[in-house]
Amino acid sequence: MKKIIIILSSLLLVGCTTSVTSNESYESLVMNTLNASKTHYNTLGKGFKYYKPRDFSLMKDEDFNHILLNNGNFYYLNVDINGYYNKYEHTYSINPDLVLSKSFKYDDKLGFLEIKEGKNNYFYIKMMYNYSYIEVLALKNEVYDAVSSSLVILSSMKYNDKVISALLNENL
Repeated sequence: MKKIIIILSSLLLVGCTTSVTSNESYESLVMNTLNASKTHYNTLGKGFKYYKPRDFSLMKDEDFNHILLNNGNFYYLNVDINGYYNKYEHTYSINPDLVLSKSFKYDDKLGFLEIKEGKNNYFYIKMMYNYSYIEVLALKNEVYDAVSSSLVILSSMKYNDKVISALLNENL
C-alpha cells in the first residue's frame, strides 16, 4: 500500500511541473492573468502608468523605456506611445522556429508571446500587449514566472491621452 501511495505521489508531482514548450499552460496563464488584471498603479512614466509587482525594482527610467529587475533578471519595458496615440493595429505572424510563438487578443487589444531558447539554459522572452512590450532573459525554471510577471505589467498599462498628445505635438 505504501508503494502505491509513493508511486501515485511521485506521478502527481512530476505531472505538475511546467514545461517551457507547453502551449496550453501558457494560453491558460495569459487568459487567467488578463481576467484578473489589476486596476491600481504604482509606477509613473511620461504619459503612462502601470502596476509594478512589489518584488520588482525600477532600475532605469528613460522616457518610454524602463528597466526593471526581479530575481536577477532584467526586464526591458518599452512603451509605444506613437502606436497608442495613432491606435496602430499590430499584426503578428507565428514563428515555427521558436520554442513558443503565440498571439492572443483580449479586450480588443492584440498581443503576442515569443519564447526562444538561448545559451546556458536561458530563454529569451518577448511579450507585447497594450502598445507595450517586455523583453527578458530567464532561466528555464523561471520562464513561467517571467511570462506571468510581464503580463501583469503589460495588462495594467494605462495611458494619459492629454499628456501623450502634448508630448507628440511638442516633438513635431
